[in-house]
Amino acid sequence: MMDETLLGFAARLRDAGVDANLHRLDLLYAALRQFAEPGLETLYRCGRLTLCTGQDDLPVYDAVFDAVFRRLPQIGDAPPPPVVPALRPGAVRRQEAKPGEEEREEDVTVGAATDAEVLRHRNFVGLTPDERAQIHALILRLRAGIAMRPSRRFKPDTRSRLDVKRTVRAALALAGEPDRLYWRRRRMRPRRRILLIDVSGSMAPFAGGLLRFGYAATACAPRCTEVFTFGTRLTRVTPHLRHGDPEQAILAASQAIPDWSGGTRMGEQLRAFIDLWGRRGMARGAVVVIASDGWERGTPDLLREQMERLKRLAHTVIWANPHKSTPGFAPLTAGMQAALPFLDAFVGGSSAAELERLMRVMGGRQ
Repeated sequence: MMDETLLGFAARLRDAGVDANLHRLDLLYAALRQFAEPGLETLYRCGRLTLCTGQDDLPVYDAVFDAVFRRLPQIGDAPPPPVVPALRPGAVRRQEAKPGEEEREEDVTVGAATDAEVLRHRNFVGLTPDERAQIHALILRLRAGIAMRPSRRFKPDTRSRLDVKRTVRAALALAGEPDRLYWRRRRMRPRRRILLIDVSGSMAPFAGGLLRFGYAATACAPRCTEVFTFGTRLTRVTPHLRHGDPEQAILAASQAIPDWSGGTRMGEQLRAFIDLWGRRGMARGAVVVIASDGWERGTPDLLREQMERLKRLAHTVIWANPHKSTPGFAPLTAGMQAALPFLDAFVGGSSAAELERLMRVMGGRQ
C-alpha cells in the first residue's frame, strides 16, 4: 500500500536526520490530495516542500527517495503512476479480483491507525466537527505522572538518613549498646497543579480543547488539581470538572463561565487569583500552567508585577501558547513579553500531541 510506503519513507528520513514528523507527513498528504492522480514526480516535489526543513535536508531527501522509490515505475513508463489514497478512519481498499471471483473490500487498519496519529498533530483551527470530536476524545484520555515533593513526615528506609531517635531508643533497651542502626527518609507527596485557561475571544478555537485538557488533568489527580478560567473575570471550574461523565462536566463548566469569548485582562485576573487563592496556600510550591496566547488588553506592567508574585509562590510556572508551533512565531505580544522572564517552561497547546507534552512537563518530565 502507498500509505505504508510513505510511512516507511518518513521513518527512513528520520533515521537519516531529517525531521519528517507526522505533522509534516500530514502536510504531504494534504498536498497530494490536490492532484487527481499524483505521480512519482509529484510525490518527489511535494515531499521536498513538506518534509524538508532546510537546504541541508535536500541531499539526504534525494538519496532516501531514490533508495525507497527506485523499485516504483519511473515517469514515462507504461504503468500508470501510483495514486496516494486519502487517510480516513475505516478506509477500505478494493482488491483486484481473480478470474471467476468477485471483487471484495478489505479493512485497512494501518490507514485508520495512521489517521488517528495524524489527528494528534492537527491544529485545532480549521477542523471539521467530526475531526474536532475525535481530537477531543483523544485529549480526554490523556494521562501522565504527577510531580512529587518531599513531605515533612518520614518513613523507615534501608539506608538514606540515620534515624537517631529510633536508634537511641532501641539502644536504651540494651543498656545503651545499640545492636543496629535505623534509617529513615522523607515521604513524598504530590504537588498541587493549577491550570489557568484563557477563554477570551482570541482563544475561542482552542478553549474547548484546553477545557477538556483540564478535565483530563483533574481525572489524573482530583485531589491536587485546580482549574480556573479567565478573560474579564476569574472563574473556578474545578467542582464541575470532577463530574464522572466528561461531556456533562464540560457542559457544566462552560455554563458556569460568564465571560466566554470576551476580552482579556490577564494582569487583573492573575492578581485576583493570587489574592483570593494563591497567597492563601493554593499556589505555594505548586505547578502553575497558564494557557493563553498572550493578548493583553490591560496594562503589561500589571501583568509583569503579578507574574513576579506568582513566581515567588509557585514551584514551576509553565506557559502554554497555542501559536508557539506556528511557523515564524515570535512571542512579541505585550502579555508574552511581560511574562517570559518569569517562566520555567514555554510550550505549545494547539494540538493533542502538544497537550500530551504539556501533561508530561507538568509531571516534571520533558
